[in-house]
Amino acid sequence: MATNASGGEPVLELRIHGVNNMPPHELLDLPPDEVEFAMGDKLGSFWHPTAESLDKGRAQQELGEGSRGVVDAVESPRGSVPEGIHREAYSWGGMVRTVSPETGVGGAIVAAIGRACWTAVLPFSIANAAIWSWNLPRSGTRIRFQSGLIRVFCVVLTTLLILSFASIALDLIAVQCYGGRRLTCTALPEAFEGFARWSTGRRIAFFSIVPVAVLFAIFATSTLARLRYNVAGRIIKGTPATEEPVLLAQPQFWQSRTEISRLTSMHLATGIAMTALLCGLALASSSRPGWGVGVCIAATVVMVTAVVLAYRTDTMPFERLEERTPLPTLTLTAAFLVLAVATGALSLFPGLDINGYAMRIAFNWVLVSTVLLAVLLVTATLFFPAPDRIHRAWGGMAPAVFMTMGLVIGLALSCIVNVVMGDWLNGDKPASALGGGRKLATAYASCTGTGCVPGDPSLRLGAFYPWYLGVLLAFLIVALLIVAIQLIRRRDVLPRIDAFWDDASKEPPVADGSPRGDLRALLAREVSRKRASAARYHLVEPILGALCLAGMAATVVTVITAFSSLDQRFVTQLLAPEPFATASVLAARWMDFSLIVWGAVGLAVVGGLVFGGSKVVRPLGLVWDLACFLPRAGHPLGAPCYTERAVPEVARRLSWWLDLPRVKGQERTAIVTAHSMGGVVAVSSLFALATHPKWLSDYQGRVSLLTFGIQLRPYFGRFWPEILGPEVIGGEPCRAPRLRARDPWAADREHVIAEQKAAAAANVSDRPSPGVVPAADWISLWRATDFLGFPSWSTTPNDRDVYAEEVDASGYVGAVDAHSWYPRTPSYRRALGRLAGLPERQPGRP
Repeated sequence: MATNASGGEPVLELRIHGVNNMPPHELLDLPPDEVEFAMGDKLGSFWHPTAESLDKGRAQQELGEGSRGVVDAVESPRGSVPEGIHREAYSWGGMVRTVSPETGVGGAIVAAIGRACWTAVLPFSIANAAIWSWNLPRSGTRIRFQSGLIRVFCVVLTTLLILSFASIALDLIAVQCYGGRRLTCTALPEAFEGFARWSTGRRIAFFSIVPVAVLFAIFATSTLARLRYNVAGRIIKGTPATEEPVLLAQPQFWQSRTEISRLTSMHLATGIAMTALLCGLALASSSRPGWGVGVCIAATVVMVTAVVLAYRTDTMPFERLEERTPLPTLTLTAAFLVLAVATGALSLFPGLDINGYAMRIAFNWVLVSTVLLAVLLVTATLFFPAPDRIHRAWGGMAPAVFMTMGLVIGLALSCIVNVVMGDWLNGDKPASALGGGRKLATAYASCTGTGCVPGDPSLRLGAFYPWYLGVLLAFLIVALLIVAIQLIRRRDVLPRIDAFWDDASKEPPVADGSPRGDLRALLAREVSRKRASAARYHLVEPILGALCLAGMAATVVTVITAFSSLDQRFVTQLLAPEPFATASVLAARWMDFSLIVWGAVGLAVVGGLVFGGSKVVRPLGLVWDLACFLPRAGHPLGAPCYTERAVPEVARRLSWWLDLPRVKGQERTAIVTAHSMGGVVAVSSLFALATHPKWLSDYQGRVSLLTFGIQLRPYFGRFWPEILGPEVIGGEPCRAPRLRARDPWAADREHVIAEQKAAAAANVSDRPSPGVVPAADWISLWRATDFLGFPSWSTTPNDRDVYAEEVDASGYVGAVDAHSWYPRTPSYRRALGRLAGLPERQPGRP
């Protein structure tokens, strides 16, 4: 194993970046030609400065000290490494939604396409997060029921994806785009002309390949990612700590279990059986209804069996391992057989006459019923309140919020795909034409007669797809307006951060006339503005809650509307009076407008997730990053869990360093320095390292942690308390930010102060809990201008959290830093020196 590590430094400083994939040279704050590769591959790799870069940086540092006396009074050279420290950068951004520039143009294009494909399964990953947000006991019937509930919901999400592509392939193209043995959708390529000579049943059978192919494409991508990411079993060799209350300290937490493969089989079986059911509905709408009913019954039996098996498949690390069973394989085989029978009957029966209108109504019944089932599953989670709801996200309703988020995003993506595709195939007609308008019964009739002409297909979608986009947009606009009114309120966080300045951990006083003092005075207004802006970003939890509530309301309203519109004669009579006709026209125009808006939103989302770093989709990107941190125990076809690869790699690198020979009689030590989401990787890696057989006898006490700009306490600690809550990382429980408050965290600060006073009055020790992060020492930097960075212990002064400088004076032009460049601050250098045991320089004046 090539390491290229210097043998003369006793301390390893291992830097870990956040999800935006800062390139290794930027993470080391050096030019690209001053870093070199140590080990790894395109997904995860370790880098360190070249020998020439180290010599140059240390020479500049010595020159500065000689000319100014004290290096901390003026910024040290960027990228310089103190004596006694070997600095490395761990690059893991290739595992998430961004791509490293070093992969080249071709690699960047391939990665961008891959990220676009992962966007389609974003709802799966978000729903997967719900299974980890329950109150997670070690065992019991209740948690098995709750986790099974999430697995069933995830199967429903897969079914909705199948229905989306089946609507396009089986209804729009196979049926509506052909009439009188002619291709009426001239937007399709000429290759589709040949299908006009086929019977409608044969076309439906052939195009049923599309939803199944989409399902298997997602399966193939997910399986490839699982094989590339699942390395924990080869790296983490610890023994399962059955008595350890911390889930992160369980080696199997990062190891993909065989049950995940069984759960994958159930998703495949459900998707294939749903395609067979739709083919059966087409048969039932034909001159052979008996065959169709038989296929529908068989497909339904297979789907129910798959759902029951998914419910019973234990995938959580604390659930029991089940013996191997042939049921998943048999169910998947049965799904293929039912689909083969359905497509065979559609293809082989001569003169099969299919009623396209009846088939479409049946399709809509299945779609709306499936959405209704998803809504009911979300509602069911509300009947399992969690303890200590005040310190859990959304008052203990995190499972419902994550499920709602996945459902709404999934439905929105499905509707966008269907409406955009239908609008493209429909020629120059507006998008609202897909919904029917006043003459719904006529509009739903299939184009099967000689009256159909090329270029005038008159396509129609079911009631749900076109209307959902308009209803969802209306509800979201109302929610956003309410939120915007609250966000424009004045924000002032100075009273809270003043307490940190008065503490011993504050930035040392700056002499008047010093470079930093001049810059602070010059940039005071920008500092104030960035603090207020960051305070608004900190309101992610209440904002997402409001948007999810609006999304669920839109879903329920559309379901009710869609069920009503299934009786076309009733709707036609209802819309006959003039006032209703006028409302119908206005609604149609709103649909056209909503399609434009959602098209722009879809492009922004895909573009942001593909290319990364886009402020337009930062909130959704944050949701993506949070969701993909967790193993796929709920939905096996979601985006890859990057920590399944990153955590074992970091743990292995630390153990390698700690096993190196002593340097001048001094033991090797390591300092893990991590930014943003890298802090989650760092903490998880320390727990993984604690399972190593040599931890208690050798490693313990030789690893320290330096984090900056992290989200552990207010996000992870509230979303998944049993994984990264206060009992795991140590610290005070966190209350939710208040949308209307001038300082979102003022109530949390007051609550912590009250708890501390009560503990002091009762003479209760303020020691960390037994599950605290296994680090010899931990220092965490934060600043009020950081829109994604928070204290790790509490919003009150403490020994761990240090307020970092907001003004960067290390460059030619001073700047106010927000979420980046913590390593350039004097606070970082002081913290690093303290953890490394280096002599502390006393601040002074130049």
